[in-house]
Order: sequence, then structure tokens, then C-alpha cells
Amino acid sequence: MSCRICSIFIALALLLGIGRVSAQRDAQLIHHDVVVYASTDNLAMGRVSIYVEILYDDLQFVKTDSGYRAEYELSVVIYQGKNQLDGKIWKQTVVVDDYQRTNSRGEIDLSHAFFDLEPGDYKTTISFEDLAVNKMTSVDEKFEVDDFSRNGFSAGGITIARKVDMQDGKIEKIFPEVTNPYKGLSSPSFAYFEVYTTQGDDKAEISYKIVGESAKTVVTKKLLLPLEGERTGMALTLPVDSLQHDSYRLEMEITNNRKTVQLKKIFYIRWLGLPRNAKDLNTAIQQLQFIATQPEWQKLKKASPEKRREAFAMFWSKRDPSPGTEYNEVMESYYLRVNTANESFSVMGREGWKTDRGLVYIILGQPDEVIRNDYPSDSKPYLVWQYYSINRQFQFFDRNGFGDYELVNPISIYDIQRYMQN
Repeated sequence: MSCRICSIFIALALLLGIGRVSAQRDAQLIHHDVVVYASTDNLAMGRVSIYVEILYDDLQFVKTDSGYRAEYELSVVIYQGKNQLDGKIWKQTVVVDDYQRTNSRGEIDLSHAFFDLEPGDYKTTISFEDLAVNKMTSVDEKFEVDDFSRNGFSAGGITIARKVDMQDGKIEKIFPEVTNPYKGLSSPSFAYFEVYTTQGDDKAEISYKIVGESAKTVVTKKLLLPLEGERTGMALTLPVDSLQHDSYRLEMEITNNRKTVQLKKIFYIRWLGLPRNAKDLNTAIQQLQFIATQPEWQKLKKASPEKRREAFAMFWSKRDPSPGTEYNEVMESYYLRVNTANESFSVMGREGWKTDRGLVYIILGQPDEVIRNDYPSDSKPYLVWQYYSINRQFQFFDRNGFGDYELVNPISIYDIQRYMQN
């Protein structure tokens, strides 16, 4: 691909993708976590802690005489079935004195709400409204509250924390941190949980492991926890610095002389410079084959494991329309197309980006018109994608009847790239 094609790809990404990126980012505004512990007064009740983080970059700041100011409103509603049981509404204000901080994806504003609930199944709706632009988005999550006194030995949690304050060897306060597919953990990070006993237990054995989804990383450890009456808090240090860009599952077994209880938590490590929705570095590199030139692709493929992250960063730095900022609009736009292809075209156990429709969509974007015939009288079901701006159409046939549409006339990646010159 020539430099001219590279610049055309950037223009296409900006024209076709940035609007979609903004919509996708709206859905990512609410970084939240819902954790259930025993109530502070009664082990038979649950205390539901709901943490909400909003990134500075996702807020609309307004210039003031002393700096920049953003205001937003959060609401949390608790439902059991169709009945609304409880809720809270509050306003948050963020003030910074430096314009660069208004675009930070590392600084966050953290809020916390909690509710004491009886054992049962519940749902919460968390809503966010940016008061400067009247933009609202919301997210739902289901959760379960247990009776932590029922069996004499149980456990609650886990909350991820970026800091733990200790006093006389006991945990006095934790500073929660939210993690999700778009927001990884900082260093250091801890996993806080609580153990409950009504039978006079003085210790518990803890065995835990951390398992990576893509990198297949496994970390295992065992330790002994002295119990301090009915309720004991414990914080494990997570080996954030030694983990790769991936999603991880923390699995924990806590055992006394009679019973074993289990806790699980998903957390994420997101490397700076990688797209937020990328599963892992190797997959992100594989997905570059659609836009990389042949020399670039060969260089990426041949890079040693130690150099792959550097090669990936260099590839995208050449296409960054706003160098020096944390957010690479073109990279995020491209991987949003990859994500959309996976959501729309996955079939028969094959991810959408590996299909013919995914290939065309990722390089050229949404077609101007789609002609579809699911029940032709003289052929297999087919699709026709029309791209009027390049005067080109692509025909797909479902040859086996399982929705796996293949190009009628297969075409190489580099041939499709050439259409971007028109």
C-alpha cells in the first residue's frame, strides 16, 4: 500500500468510523462493579456495593476562570423482579486546571453506593448523564444476595482495589478500582474479600489461581488466613506487572475443617497503546493483515515475542492523526470494525473477522446498499454489497445453507485495498 493509500485509509476511517467509535464509547462510559458482602450488622443480610468510575476523557469539560469543570449525574436503581426496591441519585463535579487532564484516560472519578438487602435475586440499573451535553447512557446487571450466616462458614466479595490501608495488621480501608474489557488494572492492585464464620473457626486455608484467557498464563498460590471473629477481611496482591494484555479469571477456594467455599472474579490487563477491545496482542496483530502493506505484514509476522508490542505500536504510530495523545482515533476505529464484524458475521464457530464478509467490511466499511435474497428459485441464498463511491459490488453466496456467505469471486486482501484509491 502506498503512502497515498495510507492517507486514504485514515480519511476513510475518520469519515466512516469516528461516529461509530463515539457511539461505542458512549456504551463504555459507565465502568462499574457490583460486589456483595454480608451486611455490617447482620450476616443473614447482604450489603451490595456498587462502584462507578468515569474516565476524565469521557466527560465534557467546560472552560472556567480557574480551569476546566465537568458535571454529571449518576443514578442507581435496585429491582427485584419488576418491583423497584431502592435507589439513589447524586451529582458529581470534577475540576482540573490543565487542559491535557480533560483528555486523560488514566484519571478517573470514582463513586460508590451501597444497599442492605435480604437474600434473593436482584437487578440494578446504573445511569449516567453528562450535564453539559444532556447525554445519557445506562447499563443493567443482575446479582444475587446470599444468607452468609446459613451454613456457619462462608465468604463474600471480591473487590479489586488499587490501594489498601492497614492499621495494626488489619485492613482499615480499601480504595476500589473497576476493571472491564475496556479498562485494565493499574499497578499495584489487590483483590479484597471477606470470610465469615459463626462456629469459632480460628483459621482458614486459601488456595487460589489466576488463569489467562488467551495467553494461558496460570499463577497458583496457597496461604493460611487467621480468622478474627465472625468477619475477617483479606487482600491478595495481584501480579499486575508480570501479566500480559489479556482477561484473567481469579479462582479462589477457602477451606475450614468442614467446608470449602469458592469465589471468582474476572479482571483485565490492558496495555497502553493497544485497542481497548483487543483480546490480546497476538490476535490484534493477526487482524492487521487487512490493512498492512506486504512489507509491514512480513515485519509484524517475523517480530520476536519480545519485539511484537514495539512493532505493533510503531505500525499504529504512523497512522495516528493526533500523536502525543493517549487516544489513537484511527486504531480504535479500525478495531471497532473488527469487533462489529465479529458481532455480525461470526458463523459455524468462526469469528466474523475471518469470514469473507468480515474481510470486506473491515477494509471498506458499511456498504451503501445490501441486496438480499434468502429464497432464490434457481440458486443458493445470496447477498450483494454495493459500494457506490468506488463503483464496486461484492457478491456472496451461502453455499452450504448455514449462513456462511462466501465471495462468489474470491479476491485477495491487497486487491480490496486497491479499491481504496478510488
